[in-house]
Amino acid sequence: MYTIFLGLTLLQQFRPYFRKYISNSLDSHEYFFLNTMIIFFVISLYIVYLLTTKQTTFSKLVSNIYSLTYTEVFFIMLMAVLTVSSGILVFHLDKNYNTPLINNVFLKSISTIALLCIGMFVFNEKYQAHQIFGIFLIISGIFLTVYK
Repeated sequence: MYTIFLGLTLLQQFRPYFRKYISNSLDSHEYFFLNTMIIFFVISLYIVYLLTTKQTTFSKLVSNIYSLTYTEVFFIMLMAVLTVSSGILVFHLDKNYNTPLINNVFLKSISTIALLCIGMFVFNEKYQAHQIFGIFLIISGIFLTVYK
């Protein structure tokens, strides 16, 4: 299982560079339109695969979607809006500022810090001193990486 995570992580590290390369030819709205169409096609193939191998049925798929509460639908729509808006911002950053490596490190580090803060202040999670020190090291690393 860990080899799968390692492989996926290594493959995902190329995404910023692919995005930077594509940004020379496409604007963000063109990129997202094309990317969304390809994702839709791939997911459709996956659903067809699940249906033909009898791992799910169309009626089960539809009934599970219809059984969502309004709160769940709201959060799915919120995640979609956040995905698109953050994707546009990341595309803009990769195209116009810094290098994809610095942007990627910065965004992943900020995400880690945000998750830690949300865990502490919203969900009352407790962290040990060495974990807090690790966050300090992340912030220091971000500063040293982006400081010119």
